[in-house]
Amino acid sequence: MRIAVLHPYPVHGRAVGGVTRLYALVRHLVSRHSVTVLCHAGEDPASDAEAVRELAEMGVRQRLFPRPAAGPVKRLSWVLGRSPYAVEYNRNPDLADALAALEREEGLDVVHVELSYMAPFLAKLDPRTVRILAEQETMSMALDRLRRVPFTSRTLFEHYVGMERGKVRRFEDEALRSFQVVYGITETEAAWLAGRTGRPIGVLPHIVATRTFVPAPDEPAEPKVLFVGNFVHRPNLHGLTWFLEKVWPAVRAAVPDALLEAAGPGLTEAWRRKRERDGVSAPGRVENLVERYQEAAVFVNPIRTGGGMRGKVLEAFACGRPVVSTPMGMEGIDAQPDRHHLEASEPGPFANAVVRYLKDADLRRAHGQAARQLVERLYDPSVVFARFESDALEAVSRRGN
Repeated sequence: MRIAVLHPYPVHGRAVGGVTRLYALVRHLVSRHSVTVLCHAGEDPASDAEAVRELAEMGVRQRLFPRPAAGPVKRLSWVLGRSPYAVEYNRNPDLADALAALEREEGLDVVHVELSYMAPFLAKLDPRTVRILAEQETMSMALDRLRRVPFTSRTLFEHYVGMERGKVRRFEDEALRSFQVVYGITETEAAWLAGRTGRPIGVLPHIVATRTFVPAPDEPAEPKVLFVGNFVHRPNLHGLTWFLEKVWPAVRAAVPDALLEAAGPGLTEAWRRKRERDGVSAPGRVENLVERYQEAAVFVNPIRTGGGMRGKVLEAFACGRPVVSTPMGMEGIDAQPDRHHLEASEPGPFANAVVRYLKDADLRRAHGQAARQLVERLYDPSVVFARFESDALEAVSRRGN
């Protein structure tokens, strides 16, 4: 198949969050198909060039297009317009023209996107080209869950997008009809999308590279608690803030030498000055996440808002680490509380679960081993993407009928 992949960010192997699944999908597909990736450029030209080189070494063309400049007047027009802000922010005529030229000059069998707000780029394609959406986070569901964030903890932008529910629903109702194949990232999101579209929706979960994320040979030496995330993504920041304010004091009271590391980009210097005390560190983006997981006694996932599926939990599982999570943080992962992980919604029980792991090495090992076996069986890329490839081939075969 000749496949084009559209994404709002450059695709590379050093990414965190949702880009990791797309990177793994591209690696899987290129061994048997022709793959071209078209993305917005990032903010660092050197990092962008490295992303292009990395995919080129795999045999994948990646073309990056700077976002058009958007001054105050244009942004105000987005606010007042009919389309959601995310749709307008991601419009890029150069990228749209490049996709149309690629189809015209080389032909395309499939165009794949992972966020529905990229759907307008597909409007001018040949109707026979198969359109696939593997939604990573359903916008309307995420906006509904934003209500759980305390009013005073929301940014001005979050207050604005919270008022966009009507725009988002209208856009999704129209955009979803344009795809021949649609996946939700979890059973919850697939059911949500099926209810909206009245059609069957598959599930394409997150993945973890089980040959890269592997357990350490020995137990960690320190009582370190780890949380990983891109903190520009507000649900991660909301979860970390809740954990620090509501949970961490009780953990430190029970285990005074416990350490907390919040690894990942997006935490400001102001945040660090306020929070990096009492055993808390925030190293920012780290080059070797595997080592961070292996060194942690416990991984926490205090997610309380947003949608999608948390690849960070799969990475911790693959490294054999015990996980304490909210129920929302485990959506889409076929794990059982008290067998693969511990689960709690409220601060007291969450703190008790963290302390329980910190004090019980045998429990950490038992749950870590069970979690590792789970991801090997269900979430390795070879398992997950076999379904995608089969569905894409079937859709291509039907397009002439």
